[in-house]
Amino acid sequence: MQVAWLIPSVLFGAYLGVSTGAWHMLVMSAGTALVWVVIKKYNEAHEVDLGDPVTFIDGQVWIGDLQLPKYELFWKKKWHALVYAAYKARDEQPKFQLDLELEADAGHGVIIGPTGSGKSELLKLILHELLQRQPDCHLTLVDFKGGATFNRYAGLPQVKVMASDIDGHDPQELWQSVRAEIGRRELALATRGVSRIEDLNKFGLPTPRHYIFIDELATALAESPLANSALTAVAARGRSLGIHLLAATQSAQGIPRAMLTNLRARIALAEADPIELAQLNLKRPSAQPAPPKGWAQGILLKPGQSGSYFNFPIGAMF
Repeated sequence: MQVAWLIPSVLFGAYLGVSTGAWHMLVMSAGTALVWVVIKKYNEAHEVDLGDPVTFIDGQVWIGDLQLPKYELFWKKKWHALVYAAYKARDEQPKFQLDLELEADAGHGVIIGPTGSGKSELLKLILHELLQRQPDCHLTLVDFKGGATFNRYAGLPQVKVMASDIDGHDPQELWQSVRAEIGRRELALATRGVSRIEDLNKFGLPTPRHYIFIDELATALAESPLANSALTAVAARGRSLGIHLLAATQSAQGIPRAMLTNLRARIALAEADPIELAQLNLKRPSAQPAPPKGWAQGILLKPGQSGSYFNFPIGAMF
């Protein structure tokens, strides 16, 4: 309602009051003007920047610092379109998709990135997807970041061995268990005259695949000479035995050449140094899309393919 309409209304009410004694007309006109002033002040107090983020908290809707009224009847028209777009976008959040299956692609893999680049987060995401895809697999989890990466998985039946740098484990026992698993599987294949773990299915002996996840490979290798020999053996012979290694480390330069040669699925996180990329024989693709907010970015190189970008969430809950 405009001021140009309110002033004549108030004047007309005053005229009727003076000329006919119908003062209630003036009261009604003045009341209308008062309501208009109140509404105008309310709207001014509830102006928001439509560029502010829309959030949904406990059934309430916020635009920036403004909490919208509970009932949509009291919303401004422009709020409806903004909130609907935000609600729709919330249901269309990007999904983590990494085209990596160690058993089919490369056998083993390595993740390179500096501190804080998201290596541990990516390891957990890959492990979570693996458990969804192969719930009967066996796991060895080696966590040399104080146990923070894999502690949530400690009670799973799939976890056969778990070690960290603060649990006081016996390094010799840990790495000898890895060598023993290689030996058991080699014996099972040799006894039946087959060369791959899949061939044991023909004899009614399905054997779960065994995945070794290591956070901070360089620290694990420095723990004992047995670590180097055991993991090099896994990288060299593990694929046909159904044993797969995926390790994260800050630098490829700390990985023995004999092992790195067989870590054929290679991931470099976005902040990786160019020297590290060269060490992995990995080039940055020309087109680099920006990751969504709260996500990080990496480059995946698989045998026989060129590198490609992928995004992954930081702090994902599952």
